[in-house]
Amino acid sequence: MITNLKELIAKARTEDGGFSLPFIAGTLVLLLGMSAFAIDLGWFYLNGSRIQRAADSSALAGVVFLPSDLGNVTAKTVDGANANGYEVGTVNGTGVGGGPDSLDWIPLEDNKLQVTLTSSVDTFFLKALGFDELTMSRTATAQYIKPVPLGAPANCIGIGEGVGTDGLVGSDVLDAFDRCNDFTQNFWSAINGRRTAKEHGDPYGPTCNYQCTGGNNPTHDQYYYFAVDVPAGQTWVDVFLYDAAFYDRSGFAETGDEESLSDSSTGGTNMNFRLFQPDVTTQTPEDNNTGVSCSNGTNNLSINSGSSSGTYRNRWSRMCRISSVVEGIYVLRVSNGGDSIGGNNSYSILANSNNFDPSNPVRVYAINEMSIFTNDDDGEATVYIAEVDPVHANKTLQLRFFDPGEGAGNATMQVVPPPGTGSISCSWTATNVRPGGGPNSGSSCTINSTVSGTAQYDGEWITMLIDIPPTYNCTTDCFWKMNLDLNTSHDRTTWEAKVIGNPVALVPNE
Repeated sequence: MITNLKELIAKARTEDGGFSLPFIAGTLVLLLGMSAFAIDLGWFYLNGSRIQRAADSSALAGVVFLPSDLGNVTAKTVDGANANGYEVGTVNGTGVGGGPDSLDWIPLEDNKLQVTLTSSVDTFFLKALGFDELTMSRTATAQYIKPVPLGAPANCIGIGEGVGTDGLVGSDVLDAFDRCNDFTQNFWSAINGRRTAKEHGDPYGPTCNYQCTGGNNPTHDQYYYFAVDVPAGQTWVDVFLYDAAFYDRSGFAETGDEESLSDSSTGGTNMNFRLFQPDVTTQTPEDNNTGVSCSNGTNNLSINSGSSSGTYRNRWSRMCRISSVVEGIYVLRVSNGGDSIGGNNSYSILANSNNFDPSNPVRVYAINEMSIFTNDDDGEATVYIAEVDPVHANKTLQLRFFDPGEGAGNATMQVVPPPGTGSISCSWTATNVRPGGGPNSGSSCTINSTVSGTAQYDGEWITMLIDIPPTYNCTTDCFWKMNLDLNTSHDRTTWEAKVIGNPVALVPNE
């Protein structure tokens, strides 16, 4: 019997129950296993991040070639993955090389691409449990922003007052004209002659600055571009032009067959319309250089000033029927020519297709710039500016207006957002005004373009910045408009619109 503490300690020292050593050995095995698993887990996490970055790069590289250039979608998605250290061997199940990795892509929309990249990752300690490798997949979705459409949500642009149906033959094209007239545009598309002074409202066509004393406009000889935006499911698309040639006019007529056409009696300009294949770099239409194939008409229409009056004057003419149509944005380029002093040509563009779908119709709009002639009987009109989709919420809309304001009295222009937008914040500045001009800054969306008969921004640019609300979520009508009170029947001006930000970006996966 143990009678004191010393005996108890002595007995513990002499007895060995054999428990500690197995416990410690088991604990070490567990800790080593957990450490091995943690190493493999960290390795998987690292490779998952690498595969995700490669999928992101792949989607960003390929999306800009939607919807029509599917060969480049495949090529560029592969390049994006391979540039990040992978070797793609199959795309959508089809072999493209000898690499071990696979890639799958699908177009979610005509400007949205989803890419899934799959790769095998070797293991370390999990090999002891029979897991030599782990297959990992990551998905990324990218979207490119189409150019902000300037004009109207229609299959036409520049339809001023008095445009009739002369030259349009067939019920289908007359239906197309009726659809166009569902949207009152209150302006003509326009371009001035090369030697028309720039301050007459066209900053890019003329060679001249004030009074046209010489070729001193550094921005001259630039083109104007229009999109013929064709959805899927079309067999052919017709492109029509109204009043395509320049003709001398008697004045700012408001009646008769020259209704609402501008006064061009002092000069003239040769016109050129050229139609190109779908754009794969939608923000830069000037890099298109491949003409379309027309089964009727021409993709390069050149018209001398005042020629062929029976063909073009006050009537529609079919420029081109595009056969073997693919989905995408065909680019129509407009330019001037000749050296006559003065002159402004106002014209209209209309598109018609064989398979009209009201939910996804063929559309016509200006790209980047819209050079226009506004003409209304009482000088008051609402004009479409640009369509801004909800994807641009919380970004900045930049609007630019060249040489706004004409006539006597006072004139104003007010930017109006789509219904339901709520309050917006606007700020604007102007380039250096000429003597007698007005202020060059403001804080509202209303600009006094003419004050007491003096145009405040003659030959000048106004730049307006608008903060698009984060809750911006327009549905059926996403067009920003301009309320004009000109106090005169006309104004010749040029407008620009763009959303500031990256035109190609990753978006949440669907």
